[in-house]
Amino acid sequence: MNTRIFLFTIALLVFGINTIADAQWRSKTHDVYNALTGIEVKVDGELDEWEGVLDTVTGTDGKPFCGVEYSGNVFQEHNGGKWNGADDHETCFMITWDTAAVYIALIVTDDEHEHAAAAAWNGDGAQLAFEMSGKRNPGLPMWLYNVGLDDKAANILPGALNENPGGKGVAPDDDIVVIRSEAEKKTYYELRFTAEELQVKGKKFSEGFEFGLGICVNDGDRAAGQEGQKGWSGWYTHSIVFGKNSEHTGLVVLTDEVLAVEPASKLATTWGTLKSVR
Repeated sequence: MNTRIFLFTIALLVFGINTIADAQWRSKTHDVYNALTGIEVKVDGELDEWEGVLDTVTGTDGKPFCGVEYSGNVFQEHNGGKWNGADDHETCFMITWDTAAVYIALIVTDDEHEHAAAAAWNGDGAQLAFEMSGKRNPGLPMWLYNVGLDDKAANILPGALNENPGGKGVAPDDDIVVIRSEAEKKTYYELRFTAEELQVKGKKFSEGFEFGLGICVNDGDRAAGQEGQKGWSGWYTHSIVFGKNSEHTGLVVLTDEVLAVEPASKLATTWGTLKSVR
């Protein structure tokens, strides 16, 4: 066989294998998040300014980025943990941006807040991975952040916030606010990541910019004797657990679209199903 033909055949086989393997974890409906702009975010954990975003930015099936299935699981049980459905644990998320920063809001339904361990990931806490080229190939560098409230749900745990060499770090109150509502059985995260922190060229975001993102929200349940990291939900969680895997990230695309408002100047939303007056 001609050497060139042989090498070309091998290349096609490798590409085919990689494509098949890639399809095993890529969501058919929620692989790409098209982030809106024009929303003035105040990082306070209240999320009022986000009203309407969850229903507006959806997957290709028209469903919001809420309880997104990943590799066959909405929630992946781990180390003896048990999941009892969406009321036990479920993650919804929203993303918006301006030239200075990307903003992420997490709405986590969780029947019990548990975080007796010191590490931010080892209990009810969120982990985020940024792959800033948007290529999502194996072996690419990622910036990692871990955020969790202490066991009393009063303060953000120190020490494990920033795993970004070269970044200045993200700070509680300025960049991160997390609020736990026991009445609603929900935990609200509001996070800001600046273009400077994420080492974007020119220190500015712009329309059309793409990056990979993984969101892993861990769950522990003391009442069930399941303290610590006993499972997780989110978006492309295997970018973070079972090793740091840049190919296992979802794609965020910064768009020039703004949130649509109805003629009566009221946002079209089912926000009340997730958030009641606090």
